[in-house]
Amino acid sequence: MKHKWCLSKKIILMKRDTDISQEVALIWNTANDVLRDIFQRTEYPDIIYPMVLIRRIEGVMIVRTEQLKKELESQLAKVDQKTKEQILNGKVLQEIKFNNTSGKTLAILAGEGESSVKNNFIAYLNGYTDNIKIIIDRSGIRSHINKLAEEKILYTLIKDFSEIDLSPEKVSNIKMGYVFEELVRKFSEANNAEAGEHYTPREVINLMTHMLDMDEKAIKDGQLVTIYDPACGSGGMLSAAKEFIEEKINPNAKVVLYGQEVNDKTWAVAQADLLLKGETAYIIKGDTLYEDGAAGEQFDFMLSNPPYGKSWKKIQKKVLANSNGRFDVGQPRSSDGQLLFTLHMISKMKPAELGGSAIAIVHNGSPLFSGDAGSGESEIRRYILENDWLQTIVALPTELFYNTGIATYIWLIRNNKPEKRKGKIQLINAVDFWKPMKRSLGNKRRRIDEEQINEIIKIHKAFEPGPYSKIFDIEDFAYRKVYLDLEETDENGNPITEEKEITVAQNKLSDTLLIKTDDDKKRLAELKDKKGKEGEFTFNLNPESELATKHKIPIAIGNTTITIRKTLNGNKLELKATINVPKIVKDTEYIPWKEDKIAFLQSEVEKKWQITKEKKGYEIPFTKHFYVYQPLRNAALVTSEIADLEKENTRLLEELGISI
Repeated sequence: MKHKWCLSKKIILMKRDTDISQEVALIWNTANDVLRDIFQRTEYPDIIYPMVLIRRIEGVMIVRTEQLKKELESQLAKVDQKTKEQILNGKVLQEIKFNNTSGKTLAILAGEGESSVKNNFIAYLNGYTDNIKIIIDRSGIRSHINKLAEEKILYTLIKDFSEIDLSPEKVSNIKMGYVFEELVRKFSEANNAEAGEHYTPREVINLMTHMLDMDEKAIKDGQLVTIYDPACGSGGMLSAAKEFIEEKINPNAKVVLYGQEVNDKTWAVAQADLLLKGETAYIIKGDTLYEDGAAGEQFDFMLSNPPYGKSWKKIQKKVLANSNGRFDVGQPRSSDGQLLFTLHMISKMKPAELGGSAIAIVHNGSPLFSGDAGSGESEIRRYILENDWLQTIVALPTELFYNTGIATYIWLIRNNKPEKRKGKIQLINAVDFWKPMKRSLGNKRRRIDEEQINEIIKIHKAFEPGPYSKIFDIEDFAYRKVYLDLEETDENGNPITEEKEITVAQNKLSDTLLIKTDDDKKRLAELKDKKGKEGEFTFNLNPESELATKHKIPIAIGNTTITIRKTLNGNKLELKATINVPKIVKDTEYIPWKEDKIAFLQSEVEKKWQITKEKKGYEIPFTKHFYVYQPLRNAALVTSEIADLEKENTRLLEELGISI
């Protein structure tokens, strides 16, 4: 009971800390008042995010510095001012992992006036420790300082931010995280075209987090839980996953976040957001596909919304050279690299005997079916399915994301499936689980509300077939691609033949020809004689010979003889023949793996066929399994409706004075 009470108390306190309207409004209004008409809206985040970060860092730093002054009062009284500053700076850096040695704050800069604000601001930024400077540098604000100064708004920006109180006494770590996340969301909405590059709608993140079934895993006090996103954008998924554990499972778990992001500015947003929240987090800057920032690491939970439909052709050589086994099973086509992220995450799974891992990843429809049997995509699906790692796929509503209205799917992959799910895959059709947005945001016109998220999760946990859920065996998604030789026939069903020139093997003449008489033996000797005459030699063909079988020579319709042309080229003997062979057409058939291939071909293929080879493939035709046949409307009813429309049109035209 005590643990539950503590959890409830913490949740109540966290909810109190989420009233962020005042802080967000102040920052948002500052952006609009100061930057409008001078900067593009897409440039606002380059300036506002680092200013929020700086103001927060200042607040933390000032509070801790004042506390240390009191704690070290007697010691500091014995030294000069310079030594005092050195001691304080060292202590601050030791405790909060960053400081600023410039001796300035935003309030001090504002108090020094506008005349030297540019140089003072640059000196102030340069005074931060490297871990803060790298965020500031990559955020993009330095490239705008000259323009801010030239337009006489740098001073106003600094002064306005110096008056926004973001100190930890006023704004807790949790609340600060929500402030920053809300700003990311608002700027994403304002810049519709860019939003999807780094912002996944919160309801999608919540659904993915629930899908990982974290609540089914007993997480003890102090237990280490690792969460990873290889394309973390602004870090929203990582934060949401941690919040879920702290609010729904155990607030005393030790959650460590790991991520990687290729874009400088987005990396800076993620790094700043997690720093402001006081998270234990490791966010690596670089391209996950060829700069694996988590090499050798394994994680408990992973979730991601990687880029889809994006070419990786330009980096293909680097990706394959730095695969380290991640992509050996197969590579998707160079025009779309999203399945590489799936393979990358799979490579980070803990062994099942050590508890295993769970992955939730967003894909578009392409990974379900693109690529023929034997292709990279099909081999990746085969790898995932035959290892029994795919647990569930959820089809999401369209028009859910900011930068695309296409169909998207959440794949849930895990190597620690519960017993009842082993060998099974669940498909959930949630395309109709949505509510309309009051206002469209780019391509986002729909949202999934909390009640609908709970309904989807309920369907997932129930693991039962129904109108929105289908349960399949792994081999239901497997098929054979069978390569066939088909014999062409005329209207009477007789084989159609065509002439074909072949080379007759000298060492197999005794097998190819029927040599029975002395005359046959004599002519065979003449045929083999490299010093004899050139010419044509006719023999009876052995219908059971390798040559007759290989070329399917139709002996039954009179081809009992073969004429061999002998030519000499120095000491080289060449034997050629023109034969009549069945006209063959190449074809392929796709056969469900569970069906008998011979029975299928006998039923579906009318011509005489022969299997030349076959390949195993996998595809997941999601839409097919939820298709509901809609019968055609009654013809008489449609005709009646058309007649009524014609009458209405005639009436309207008569009102206009037009007769027909």
